[in-house]
Amino acid sequence: MLNLLNKFVVPDVSHVDIYQDDEDALQFWMVPQRVRPSMRPDGDPELSILAFARDLSLMAGIDTALPVGETEGGLLTMTIECTVDQDDQKKIVDYLRAQVLSGALKLVRPVAVDGKVTTEWRQPVGGEPKVAYPTWIDGEVQFCLPSALGPTFIKPGDNKTKPSLTGSNVSSFTIAMGQEGIRLFRETISTGKLPAHVAYSLQFIARVPSITVTVTGEANNVYKEIKEHTTVVESVNGTPVRTFPQVSSLKELKDISGSLHVEYTKFDFAAGDDKFREQLEAFVLEITQTYLKSIFCQPVINGQLDKTKLGSDPMQNFKPPGPPAPPVTGGNELWLKEFEQGDERDFGMTFDGSIARPFATYPNSALVAMVTQAQLEKAFVTADLNTPIFHTLQVPVRVTADFANDPIAGIQVTLDYRQTDDRTGEVKAFAQTYDFVKGDEKFYFRTTLAKDAQGAPKDTFNYSSRLHYKASQESTEIPPQPTREKSLIIGYDRLGCVDVKVVAGTVPWASVQSIQVDLSLPGVSLPSATQTLVLTETAPEGAWFSYTGGQASHEYEYTCEFLLKNGSRLKAGPERTSSARLLVDAPFEDRMSATFVPQGLFPPLQSIVLSAKYADEASEHHTEATHVFANNTEPWRWEVDLPDGKKREFQYKADITYVDGTTTPGQWQVGQEGTVLVGEVKSSLMDVSVTAAALDMAKWKLVVVKLRYEDPATHEVQDEILQLTAANSGQNASWKVALKDPMADSYTYEVEGYGVDGTRKTVPVTSSRDELLVVEL
Repeated sequence: MLNLLNKFVVPDVSHVDIYQDDEDALQFWMVPQRVRPSMRPDGDPELSILAFARDLSLMAGIDTALPVGETEGGLLTMTIECTVDQDDQKKIVDYLRAQVLSGALKLVRPVAVDGKVTTEWRQPVGGEPKVAYPTWIDGEVQFCLPSALGPTFIKPGDNKTKPSLTGSNVSSFTIAMGQEGIRLFRETISTGKLPAHVAYSLQFIARVPSITVTVTGEANNVYKEIKEHTTVVESVNGTPVRTFPQVSSLKELKDISGSLHVEYTKFDFAAGDDKFREQLEAFVLEITQTYLKSIFCQPVINGQLDKTKLGSDPMQNFKPPGPPAPPVTGGNELWLKEFEQGDERDFGMTFDGSIARPFATYPNSALVAMVTQAQLEKAFVTADLNTPIFHTLQVPVRVTADFANDPIAGIQVTLDYRQTDDRTGEVKAFAQTYDFVKGDEKFYFRTTLAKDAQGAPKDTFNYSSRLHYKASQESTEIPPQPTREKSLIIGYDRLGCVDVKVVAGTVPWASVQSIQVDLSLPGVSLPSATQTLVLTETAPEGAWFSYTGGQASHEYEYTCEFLLKNGSRLKAGPERTSSARLLVDAPFEDRMSATFVPQGLFPPLQSIVLSAKYADEASEHHTEATHVFANNTEPWRWEVDLPDGKKREFQYKADITYVDGTTTPGQWQVGQEGTVLVGEVKSSLMDVSVTAAALDMAKWKLVVVKLRYEDPATHEVQDEILQLTAANSGQNASWKVALKDPMADSYTYEVEGYGVDGTRKTVPVTSSRDELLVVEL
């Protein structure tokens, strides 16, 4: 595998990094540091720069000003590759044969043996050197022009692409440039200082020799030192406003904690490769932080804490006196105001292994370094898109009538173009009538356009329509109307009728039984001019069709009556609209929700029966609900629709039943939306994390840990038995205990170990208050 150590470059080929293989002494890996264009068979680069003038006739007509925008643009197409040309490859192979494989160059080589990587001095070796590119696993290529100056330079999204990651690692661009971008190209090509370049970002898998990381320290001192540098985000009204210090490098971690000792294997990277050294130190930092988090950053206190012992500001002890910030909820005791902990012991950890992980490289080249000025000028082409030979009109014609469900037999649409060419005096005239009998037809009206004295096309035409009804001798004719539409769609608003789809929108069907919608066309006496629709949960849509009786207005009137499941009715309207889609929403101003969280232990609790009710007497809106909790892990959410958003109070009670058959009836009390605790509400929750990290599980086939807590006041017992094996010893077990008195947090534990050799060892009953219990035998 490619190894990062002892990289070197070949004289006269300094833009290519050469890496050795830690398994094959003849294998070498080339990592180019600059890119080059792909070449065509004629020797020119795969590059074209097209500058064009916009077609002004498509941007605006003769009767309107040009819109604010760009009248010029550009397209750049380019194919590049991240490779080493044949001449440079020959120099590299000759150098490897004469200097490296012969032993003339004093060079250290990484060697992988039995999963370990060490280094040794190169000795002469026979055979021909082999050169190749590493296996690229990911990458991105970007064409860089001053895009920060806006889309008039380079259009966003077009300047990035993915390389092939195989073969020549080729990338192809088709980049749209704005008006200023193409002008910048045109004006700077002759200077040889074009501010454009291509940048690759590539990742490849590489390995370094085996590394040993040792982390040691005295727990209490290290805890106090790193506590002040724990990352804390302070918020105001839910918005983060300050982030307090965090460790970003291995050196910084060592500086802030003099009691923490981190030692790791140092490697002699090639000169100038500081980025690889930084990546290695980042890996050591990651190992160290992960280990420290497992010791010091486990949650200590969860659940309902005594608010008098909680600080209102996570940094309150470290700020000058002044008004406190809004309360911030903490995640462990570092956020609490007056809690301290101590741990008088030494700790230590050693990691030993090889690193094989992705490493990054960033080849790049300026455009003027990849191609010559002559090649750029040859690739530059201009085009004027504003001079068509002929101007034509093509208008697709469609109708949106529903022939299957509405009483329409057919629709005739006539388009008529008649204009005089001001330059020749010729009259351009063409007319066409289209028959629609199904509704899904699509016809095209096409003709050549006349032009005005300035050469601009005259594209105004007239359209008219005739509507034939089913079972009727009468028809409705719509007179000619002028238009310049490039796509003509004839809807009901142009045909002398209304077709309305009525749809139930935001409707809480849990409380609404049905909606009655009354529709009418004011001033129209036809039988179809009025309609009543009923919407339900299973039928939430309806339709209404009517002729307008020849009147121009398509406005209609509607009222809604909501029948609630509790028997009451709510009315809305009347309202007027001309919308073809009428969306009916429920007459509720808001919705209230409350989440009930059960509290207590199951057993001794058997169930908690919750009753909740809400009443708005003014609107005669009432609702009730009942829910049974059989455990303390599943909360229940209750939602109520509010006719009056200001009335948000409700009532609730909780009846408790125990496994011995006794009950505790609840009392009705006023609740507010949000989180509501019901049942036996405890004041705190103790979470004990049990770890087997100190055990050698190769010696023990089973370790049994018995945990017991007895409430000193009620003598209520909570216990747990944990079985630790080699399969689960890598994950800490959690034991949660509900505390009525947060200060009464003492528990007992005993340990029994069964060895693989038949031995048995016992730790007798021991009292502890530690929330991180380290099992030892």
